[in-house]
Amino acid sequence: MNQFKMSLFLPPISPVKDSATGRTIQPPTLTPYKEITLQEVYKLITSSEHLKTLTETVRRAAENGDEKIYRMLKQQTLPYVTPCGVFSYRKSDSLTGPSGLIVVDIDHLDSRGEAEKLKRQLFNDRLLRPVLAFTSPGGHGVKAFIPYDLARIPDTRQNTSENIYWAMNYVQAIYDFHSSHPDGEDKKTNHSGKGVDRSGKDLVRACFLSYDEEALIRREI
Repeated sequence: MNQFKMSLFLPPISPVKDSATGRTIQPPTLTPYKEITLQEVYKLITSSEHLKTLTETVRRAAENGDEKIYRMLKQQTLPYVTPCGVFSYRKSDSLTGPSGLIVVDIDHLDSRGEAEKLKRQLFNDRLLRPVLAFTSPGGHGVKAFIPYDLARIPDTRQNTSENIYWAMNYVQAIYDFHSSHPDGEDKKTNHSGKGVDRSGKDLVRACFLSYDEEALIRREI
């Protein structure tokens, strides 16, 4: 199995501020905790009891409809990875090795059941062939890690960017989604609708990890 490698970061992804004064009491994590393989990511999201507890707390906030608390808990408590590769620092120009993976994130589905169904549909898609698919922290979304040919274009940034756009557009078109953060004229009418999250297109795009004992991994590429 291909040893796709990326960086694992510990929370928080954004500054933790004092609610009364607005002062930063904990800065965001900008340096990775360690390098991690795809298999290790899979093991973490399917077997970590600590991640399970964190995910349940985040998910309860989402289910209660408290978007502010949900986002705060997600950003301040969940670990995250950079699927596009290994980084020495959380900046696009600090890439030390591309992974050959990009991530597609589908948000705001109508139910957990719809998320589970889409997870399997994406995993079985013959063009995408994701190497990993799991349910997002809120429970109503899916994250899919999709491989691409590192040698197709010599420029790593261009190659990754083109594959990100291709995968996002493909999923949006084939699975009949409108984008959650689309470019262009639909932005006002569909900002909170279900579909492909286009908010992160750069190399260092972060992907929050969440517990999913039924995550899908492709053993042979």
